[in-house]
Amino acid sequence: MNLELMQAPAAEIGFNGEILDCDAHLYMEPDVMAEIVHGIGGGFVLDHVRNQYESEQFRTDKIAGKTDVWNIKGLGALGAYDAEERVAAMDAMGVAQQLVFPNTALRELRIDSDAARAAVRRYNDYVIPWTKAAKGRARAVCQINMGQVGPALDELDRVLAAGATGVILSCASAPGGVSPANEVWDPFWARLEEANVPALLHLASGGLLTSESDDPVIPPREFSEAKALKASFAMRPGAEEAIGPFFMLVAHLPIETYLVSLLMGGVFDRFPKLRFGVIECGAGWLGPMVERMEQHVELLAKVGVTYSLRPNEYVRRNVRVTPFWHESIDTMVGRHGMEEVYVFSTDFPHVEGTRNPIARFKKNMNTVGKDYDRKFFVDNAKLLFPGA
Repeated sequence: MNLELMQAPAAEIGFNGEILDCDAHLYMEPDVMAEIVHGIGGGFVLDHVRNQYESEQFRTDKIAGKTDVWNIKGLGALGAYDAEERVAAMDAMGVAQQLVFPNTALRELRIDSDAARAAVRRYNDYVIPWTKAAKGRARAVCQINMGQVGPALDELDRVLAAGATGVILSCASAPGGVSPANEVWDPFWARLEEANVPALLHLASGGLLTSESDDPVIPPREFSEAKALKASFAMRPGAEEAIGPFFMLVAHLPIETYLVSLLMGGVFDRFPKLRFGVIECGAGWLGPMVERMEQHVELLAKVGVTYSLRPNEYVRRNVRVTPFWHESIDTMVGRHGMEEVYVFSTDFPHVEGTRNPIARFKKNMNTVGKDYDRKFFVDNAKLLFPGA
């Protein structure tokens, strides 16, 4: 193994126990997940978890994971589904707090139906006590199905009153049949701003190509209908996403569309303290998106359409994004600035997060500046961890 990428404790970067991890995942035991998603379906993810749970590898991993936190992934990892064990895993990794995302197929988040909304409520009722059992350090985010405005507001009110620390949204279709910048959604953003709770988009918020046809996705599944685009890595613990020649290159498109709608639609003007995170969709698209908006804002100003801030200023103030470990943060910051925007993630306990994300990220941020380590691993993420 490359010694440079072997496990290195967080203490080596000088702030062991302070790291803010903006992307981790919550597995559930199969029967628990099945109960939560019944009526809407768990898709291939539920089958994947069942296969793991029944395997000899799971039993082996449960033992090994107690002392090998970085290397053991999937359902058998330390704290994959147990809240108290998750805190122990975070201590071993040097992580102070995590945002923890669903490990369902997220059909309940994307599909506009009463059955989907019922599954969302069951999920939220599971994760709020789980977060409290994790002493608030592992912040399992709630889901809000935005298929209809009234039910979305009702569920948001309910989970905020119960102590939600983040909400994941869908961008696989227009929320409530309109833009997220439409005034009918202003009460939604106002509630989040007032509560100091971040709104979050995550990989699969925009849909999955591998999901069924009743499940919305952007871009349409037909664009993946080519033999050369069907290749993907073999299924293994944590590798639920279709990581092949196509999906991961376009998964940011619905995210980008949603974010442009919010910014150009004035949401960050009307709600200047709204906290917004884009998780596990990479970050290389962000700078070019902002550059295009900067140019367009200059054009709009000539016809009398103006904004109180420049697009890059809104993004720097309101938005945080998790790069992939293989992306060059040096290059992104060098080309487009916005060094405040990029934040650390482990993807724990998914295998895509690698066995040593700290070292891998550090390798790709050598020229940003000597004080950038603390910004990336700790300070930038505080926007998504109010009270941290």
